[in-house]
Amino acid sequence: MKIFFLFLLLGILFLAGFYFYLYVEVKQRFESRRWSVPSRVFSATVPLYPGQSLSAEHLRQMLVERRYQEDSREPLRAGEFKMGKDSLMVYLREFRFPGHALSSQRVQFDFQQNMLTRIRNAKGNLALLELEPLEIARLFGHERESRLLINIKQVPRHLIDAVVGIEDHRFYVHGGMDWRGIFRALWTDLRARRVVQGGSTITQQLVKNYFLQPERSIERKILEASMAIIIETLYGKDEILEMYMNEIYMGQKGSIAIHGMGEAARYYFGRNVEDLTLAEAATLAGMICAPGYYSPLTNPEAAKERRNTVLKRMLELGKINSQEFETARSEPLKVAGSHSPLSVGQYFVDYVRQQLQELYEPEVLESEGLNIYTTLHPEMAIAAEVAVAEGLKELEKDLSVRKDAASKKPLQAVLIAVQPKTGSVLALVGGRDYGESGFNRALYAHRQPGSAIKPFVYLSALDQFTLASRLTDESKTYSNGSQTWSPRNYDNRYRGSVSFRTALEESLNAATVHLAMNVGLEHVIETLRTLGIQSPLEPVPSLALGAFEVTPLELAGAYATLDNDGQKPYLLTLKEVVTEDGDVQERRDVDLVSVTAPSKAFLITSALEGVVERGTAKNLKNLGIDFLCAGKTGTTSDYRDSWFIGYTTDLLTLVWVGYDDNQPTHLSGSSGAAKIWARYMNSVRPWFHPQSFRIPPGVVQRMICRDSQQLATAQCPHKYLEYFLVENAPRNYCILHCDE
Repeated sequence: MKIFFLFLLLGILFLAGFYFYLYVEVKQRFESRRWSVPSRVFSATVPLYPGQSLSAEHLRQMLVERRYQEDSREPLRAGEFKMGKDSLMVYLREFRFPGHALSSQRVQFDFQQNMLTRIRNAKGNLALLELEPLEIARLFGHERESRLLINIKQVPRHLIDAVVGIEDHRFYVHGGMDWRGIFRALWTDLRARRVVQGGSTITQQLVKNYFLQPERSIERKILEASMAIIIETLYGKDEILEMYMNEIYMGQKGSIAIHGMGEAARYYFGRNVEDLTLAEAATLAGMICAPGYYSPLTNPEAAKERRNTVLKRMLELGKINSQEFETARSEPLKVAGSHSPLSVGQYFVDYVRQQLQELYEPEVLESEGLNIYTTLHPEMAIAAEVAVAEGLKELEKDLSVRKDAASKKPLQAVLIAVQPKTGSVLALVGGRDYGESGFNRALYAHRQPGSAIKPFVYLSALDQFTLASRLTDESKTYSNGSQTWSPRNYDNRYRGSVSFRTALEESLNAATVHLAMNVGLEHVIETLRTLGIQSPLEPVPSLALGAFEVTPLELAGAYATLDNDGQKPYLLTLKEVVTEDGDVQERRDVDLVSVTAPSKAFLITSALEGVVERGTAKNLKNLGIDFLCAGKTGTTSDYRDSWFIGYTTDLLTLVWVGYDDNQPTHLSGSSGAAKIWARYMNSVRPWFHPQSFRIPPGVVQRMICRDSQQLATAQCPHKYLEYFLVENAPRNYCILHCDE
């Protein structure tokens, strides 16, 4: 008898120890971080307002990219839109991520001749509406699980009823174990002499997915049941259901596993979980037992049949009435069209990722669900990729007919679009095809800028020269140690004497080098340094013609200074990093440094307007560029690099074209990069609004004589208006044409 009680005591102690171990295990796991959640990278929001050059079809495409569903029925639900004659009605879903929230609302857009004329919601007309950001990347860990955590309060009642009804209809009455279900499953297994039926409760399924391996054995069943009971003693039903809704496996997207109803609602239907219809909720609930087989994307018929089974079960349990059942059963199975995250801005994302890696450990980025907000304008980024791809194809087609220019190697290109007043990088394309080459030429390609550097040579000379000053444009040989060098104009013509403005507009090499030697090469280098050019520079005469290397991003930053009244903006890509709890861990604001006078920046911009109007980029008019803009072409020796950097008052875009191995492209800045620039600017017209460049204080305009560069008299035969710095404006009248 003593031995019996001894064994009984030992057994009780063993069981107590075992349950205590499981208790600690469950407690620790659920009180620590429960899931690995990848960080999400978002674009900027997109502003919409009346007067915008935006067609209904363009807006439709933007909604499809954001996984909205087109429908023709009323009432619309959140996440749906309907096209009308000259109008588009959309029910915007709530965008709710830590750090950024946009409310759900029904909005009507009215259009007239490809222009957005009015935006209305229930309260009246809107002057501005922000369209939700696009998710452009997720930073996965090795588990590659995609999960959008939800709170049980977000989950609609019909989704709870559908899941509970089909998976464990006695969930709210049992204590973690449904003995009736277990005995039924055991009896079936014993008869089959193998495990053929589960009969697990929702709590058991949670244990199985969260703690245990997916094997079928009696031992695992015992462990599963024990842990389920412990969980039921520790947590309420809603807490357990919330954990289940976030944990459950819901299918595969390539190598990425979809977990949880929040992620599944977004992936399959493009909806927030709270916006799911009864039919969609039943579809997701029906997928739980076999997500691959019942996927509405790959096996819609099976998914629909399973959905109807779930609906029938809900009807039997009294969770829906017969009318709701019939309505939901008759609904077509509609899934979201595009994929999320959208594959756009991959070179941009790489740049953001590089900055994040300097701030966070990889495991933090991959598992702690950070929300990363960027400056990327998704529509402009998509347009940039299209412009580069189609533009390069067209250039190669043109080159293919020239025997001396045809190459078997693919041309590459860079396109960077910047909002100059803030430094926000709106689009960044670092190559022709990210899938073929992830090398980000925008950041890492060191190429000669050629004539694209000239505006900064002229900028450095504005203390001594005016736009009307005469420069020497003659063939001249310069010495650099034992070497000599003679700059040649592109057309092999030398004008003798030419105005400062004309020399820049026509990109005259001889005059530019002459100017640089006059103001001093060290002074030119000093100017370039203040503009953010960090690449090595040597004080040699060819410096004035861009015979050194820079990265496209460096050059974009320097031009943005001209476009921003002489204030150099820090080029922003990463704006904010916010934790799951809403704590802002990193925020980068607009950062401007004044490096030159607004008056000087304006004078150079004025000359660069002339480049487009009558200079080396005048062909842009034939490419549809009919708005006010300034720009500069750049071509390097043997046509190895083709550049064009052009800007309006609110958008600066840089384009580079060349080969990776530095072979000649046979393209000038005008015949290569400028064509892609024009293609891009024409495609993003809804997103910028060019105005006249503002004349800043310190600039005056004078009517001068072309021959004397003095104030014009009535007798001067050739006179024109020119801008001057106040301190350098002419004060004397022309003595060549004055009355005796």
